[in-house]
Amino acid sequence: MLKGYRFAFSTTADKALARLDALVGAAEGFELTVEPGDRVKIFRNQGFVLLNGFFPVFVGRFGTGNAHTELRGGFRFHLLAIALLAGFVGASVLSLINVLTAPEVAPGLPEDWKMQRIHFELQFVAFALLAALFAWLAGKPIRERITSIIVSAASENEATGSTRQ
Repeated sequence: MLKGYRFAFSTTADKALARLDALVGAAEGFELTVEPGDRVKIFRNQGFVLLNGFFPVFVGRFGTGNAHTELRGGFRFHLLAIALLAGFVGASVLSLINVLTAPEVAPGLPEDWKMQRIHFELQFVAFALLAALFAWLAGKPIRERITSIIVSAASENEATGSTRQ
């Protein structure tokens, strides 16, 4: 998520994108899309977004390096999964703030109600963050598969580029 990746292609960005698209298309269950601003996304597409939203998505852009084209980017979750996680954590943090600003004594509640509620909200936030961490760790094989597809496209471009010269 925080690690940046750079893949060097020995051809133009259009040819590198075409080769990458061909290899991603050949890999069952993976897709490549090009969004406005020339942003390239490679992801595993298997059904409804909420079911595969925690699979890693590679997002990058082609740029020109010294004597080659580079695909620079990184991995993240699907935006809907990020929004869902942020909504859960945000609602819990908002509830925690409300509890912290509430009076100590509330009619009809036990004396330690405030500490129980704070404990619950902190546990909920920790559980949500741990679930995201475990989802990220579980996505390692998919990140490696996407990385190998990109490396294959880059190395094949180098091989075809060297035979043409």
